[in-house]
Amino acid sequence: MSLSRTLSATGLIRPTRRRGFCPACRFLFATRDGEQRGVELQLAPPAFGALAFLVVAAIAWALVIQQSRSSEEMAMGLGSLESFTASWAVMMAAMMLPSAMPLVFEFGRNAEGRRGRQVATGVLGATYLSIWLAFGIASYVVLSALPMSWSDSRLAGGLALALAGLYGLTPIKRASEARCRELCALHGPLPFNLMRSAIFVGAKYGLSCVGCSAALMVAMVLIGMSSLIWVIILGGVLLVYKLAPAPNMWQTLMLSSAFGALAIVYI
Repeated sequence: MSLSRTLSATGLIRPTRRRGFCPACRFLFATRDGEQRGVELQLAPPAFGALAFLVVAAIAWALVIQQSRSSEEMAMGLGSLESFTASWAVMMAAMMLPSAMPLVFEFGRNAEGRRGRQVATGVLGATYLSIWLAFGIASYVVLSALPMSWSDSRLAGGLALALAGLYGLTPIKRASEARCRELCALHGPLPFNLMRSAIFVGAKYGLSCVGCSAALMVAMVLIGMSSLIWVIILGGVLLVYKLAPAPNMWQTLMLSSAFGALAIVYI
């Protein structure tokens, strides 16, 4: 199957007789039959919302990399609440927005033709990130209250990775993972007016993601603030969590074992 047919089947592009917003599409998805009928293939409007999230994530990754280059090693420990909150917000935008693109695309499909859909899509993303921001701040408060010396942070980070592997075997993790996949499909029309629906969908998806990745993100609080390499590694694991097909029990055991190996490497 050609690229244009594959993208058409998924709803990412669609035929139009008007000159659309994407000039490159005329070259990427041009077909002889379409030229004869005066039809062009253009990116579907819902795809632009998902693409905007990807652009924001790319900018956030650039900021994370710039921050890491400003010093050879990010400051060990949590630092002040203000600096942690700023760094955590940028990190969550970089790591979490790409995995939310399927949800954003489905939301755009359901909201297509309705006034204010672009703003509502932004509200959905802001609500989703606010859930993770609240999770990070709560983790900061709890970890700051613990009588733990940051000279032992290697041991604490390794223990957090090992616990993340064990958490992957729990019913809460599996149920939350299934809920994430179900929410990405939305299953029907939006329940409220567009803005309320954006907040409702973003909050539900964010809470299910917290249930899916809570232990991994605690490890991110301990580890991700000190090393860009580990931000990239854990970000890749998170994408596997969120976007890969549902794993069977054998694959789940293998992934949990991989966390144990990462814990040893980190320590």
